[in-house]
Amino acid sequence: MNRSLRKRLCWWHSGLFAAAIAISLLLAWREVHRHDPSVVADDGAKWEFIADTALESCVPFVLLGAVSWWLIHRSLAPVVRLTEAAEHIHEDNLHHRIPLQGTGDELDRLTSVLNDMTERLDTSFARVREFTLHASHELKTPLTILRSGFEQSLSRPDIAEPLRDQIITWMDEVDRLNRIVSGLTLLTQADAGQVSLQNEEVALHDLLRDAASEADILGQSLHLSVTIDLGQSLTLRADRHRLRQLLLNLTDNAVKYNRDHGFIHYALKTADRHAFLQVHSGGRGIPPDELPHIFQRFYRSSSSRGSDLEGIGLGLSICQWIAHAHGGEITAKSQPDHTVLTLRIPLTQAPS
Repeated sequence: MNRSLRKRLCWWHSGLFAAAIAISLLLAWREVHRHDPSVVADDGAKWEFIADTALESCVPFVLLGAVSWWLIHRSLAPVVRLTEAAEHIHEDNLHHRIPLQGTGDELDRLTSVLNDMTERLDTSFARVREFTLHASHELKTPLTILRSGFEQSLSRPDIAEPLRDQIITWMDEVDRLNRIVSGLTLLTQADAGQVSLQNEEVALHDLLRDAASEADILGQSLHLSVTIDLGQSLTLRADRHRLRQLLLNLTDNAVKYNRDHGFIHYALKTADRHAFLQVHSGGRGIPPDELPHIFQRFYRSSSSRGSDLEGIGLGLSICQWIAHAHGGEITAKSQPDHTVLTLRIPLTQAPS
């Protein structure tokens, strides 16, 4: 069992006090034995002496223990406050600074060091975001030129069929690069707080119906069974475009990693003033050790690596950002042939 530093110090002090009292008792007994052997010989007098000495020693032991406990708690209180403040530091609030106590001691120096470290991290993150935005912007133009050139080549009547197939493959790769650039641009702008939501009244049941229709079309080659359970109509203020993008990303994943003659099931529920949008799907499932990482950027599970499944590794990261931007979150559970991703989002008005 882990104990805090304050408790350990108090126990150490108490142990030292107890040891000091025991030594004092032994020394006192030795002195009595030396100067008054009659006390030692008389059992009643001996035990009376031990009891009196022990009781007299308890008073300073209790006082010293209480004072030690108070001093240790008071001395380490700034350390506890500093630890609690440092625990709340993450990549989204690196610009915040831990307040100094103003004592000028070692703890103030440690606080200053932590503040300097977070400032350097904040600067580094800002530089990375700036570089990613500039790189994404610069990549868009050559990718557009490449795609335009490929389209012009395909329009030539004298192009050979093998070359036509090769150009179509190259165009697919250019489109994939465009999706990567667009996804990186969106996430980087979101990290920098440059993306604002266009909130309006959104009917969640309509969005789920649209997503189910997309799943019907995308899943035809796998003969997927698509079902939907709307429960009740729900309306909230949200960004329709972003929520639709989130559901389409989840639908795309549900189709992509499904099995032949598999299933996709959409469900809409409410609880505790929150809406829960769930996408159930069949397929190989996600290993338990990989579930905590699926929302990381460019992460691909071991089951999809080296396969012919197309993906850029940003879809779920974008979904998680959209969920957070609306005050919600996405969670995932998976077992063989049953994976469910759940969007929890707060309601702005009671369900109708």
